Amino acid sequence: MKSLPITLALLGGLLPLHGQQAVTPKLVAEIPGALSDGKASPPMPPPVLPDFKVESTVVREVDVVEAPPMSGLPPVTGTIIETVHLVEDPELPDPPPPPAPPVDSGAAVPLEVSPEHSRCLFLSATVYDHSRTLLRCSASGNPRKEITVWSNLDFNLFSGFSTFSVTGSGGEVRAYDMMGMGIGNEETETTPKFVAKNDLEYSAPEIPFLSDGDPAYVIVSVNPDKESVEIMEDLHQLYRNEGPRMREAYLARIKAEQAQRAYFIAHPPVPKDRTIHFWERDHPVGMAADTIKKEGGN
Repeated sequence: MKSLPITLALLGGLLPLHGQQAVTPKLVAEIPGALSDGKASPPMPPPVLPDFKVESTVVREVDVVEAPPMSGLPPVTGTIIETVHLVEDPELPDPPPPPAPPVDSGAAVPLEVSPEHSRCLFLSATVYDHSRTLLRCSASGNPRKEITVWSNLDFNLFSGFSTFSVTGSGGEVRAYDMMGMGIGNEETETTPKFVAKNDLEYSAPEIPFLSDGDPAYVIVSVNPDKESVEIMEDLHQLYRNEGPRMREAYLARIKAEQAQRAYFIAHPPVPKDRTIHFWERDHPVGMAADTIKKEGGN
């Protein structure tokens, strides 16, 4: 007999086929600290430069094209003054070596998370009309534990933070680290018109019925494992507990982005002049001078 997907899950427990809601322990989910509200971070202090001893200098004009400050804006173009100094070797310490590549044993080893109740989440969300989300989630990046659901939440609200925790009625704590979440947005009215106008192919999503109100989701994966379902419960519990904060921070980020975009349109940025220092080392990076002498180098 072919396995059927779980059809409906509500926060607080799965809805069995006979229509009686299962009882699950009360959960408390929270986001530690403040959520990002779009305000600019304090500027980084300028780097402390060595006391360079300049041997020669070249000054020239350079036409540059730089990336725009925000997506959708034109690139930053202009002519800058570039000053290039040849300096004495300041004898700076070598940068740390790159980490050694992992040893390939020839077998795929799934990434395991430690401690037991700490989970890394990789999320992919397509949000439709800011009211329904097709969500794919895998714990620790393990494709065998990926789960796909339709949710009645706008997962744009699940940005602006990277960690949260869920505490069960027995005091057990599950800590989550959202390692990455790719978000795309579609409008069910405008997207078909756009693709038709541009002679593109488009398959409208088949969004299952989900009532508005309490967080709810439909699992479309076949035979999802217990841990994946628990993650879905915890994500939706997070919205129940922290939804107002999440929405307030999201709206603040949208407002800040709009203000910043308007500023860049009214005050197009110009590229800045730059100064470059370069020198010749007496030995390559990562090789000591005495090693070069032993090998017969200069």
